[in-house]
Amino acid sequence: MVVSAYWSLTDYTGLGSPSFVGLDNYAGLLASGRFRQALVNTTIFTVVGMGVGPALGLAAALLLNRRIRGIGFFRTVYFLPVTTSLVVTATVWKMLLNEDGMLNAGLRPFGLPGHAWLADPGTSLLGVAAASIWQGLGFETVVFLAALQSIPKELYDAAAVDGAGHARRFWHVTVPGLRPTLLFVYVIGIIGSFQSYDQMFVMTHGGPAGSTTTLVYYLVDRFKDLELGRASAVAYVLFLILAVFSFLQLRGERR
Repeated sequence: MVVSAYWSLTDYTGLGSPSFVGLDNYAGLLASGRFRQALVNTTIFTVVGMGVGPALGLAAALLLNRRIRGIGFFRTVYFLPVTTSLVVTATVWKMLLNEDGMLNAGLRPFGLPGHAWLADPGTSLLGVAAASIWQGLGFETVVFLAALQSIPKELYDAAAVDGAGHARRFWHVTVPGLRPTLLFVYVIGIIGSFQSYDQMFVMTHGGPAGSTTTLVYYLVDRFKDLELGRASAVAYVLFLILAVFSFLQLRGERR
């Protein structure tokens, strides 16, 4: 980390000695259209993923927090995608979403036109986000399920005695009981979303037209081009973004 901090202030290709340039790398990032696009793409990917993923995870946990036959089987099925390699998951979803994939095959019997989901700049990022949400759903479900089972049953009984219906019990007992877990899920989820790379590399290679190029993908490209100083600057910009988000979330939870 110390070495990369120094590199971020230099013009360095990995060959010869670094040449000190001060904050020029950071200024160059702000002026770079590709970097700004990568920042916007990463933000959209994070908002979509964290807007949908935890909500689905909580819904699944509420469904699985019941005494029904075969509940152990269903819990295992929900968690299975987490144990699958992200590269394998991305490959499967790439096959599902291509022009001749299963999704389009399922739409055609209903008279709906197929679509090249990953080849269209307008839908490619959402396609990658869908694969990531599916892969992470089991983790969020298990975390929420453990938190739900730790909420004392007496609180629900007391609320029911006071006349609270299902909706009021959810908002006034379940949600407050899940606050620490919600914080954990969102902090870890935002960090993971901003660090996303594998899905983009496997499914779209950052395209089309840079529509799925994220900050980490842009960073790796800079290393491939032997722009080690610029790549190190990207790494520290990413570090600063995540540090600020995490600080604000933790501070908000304490309040």
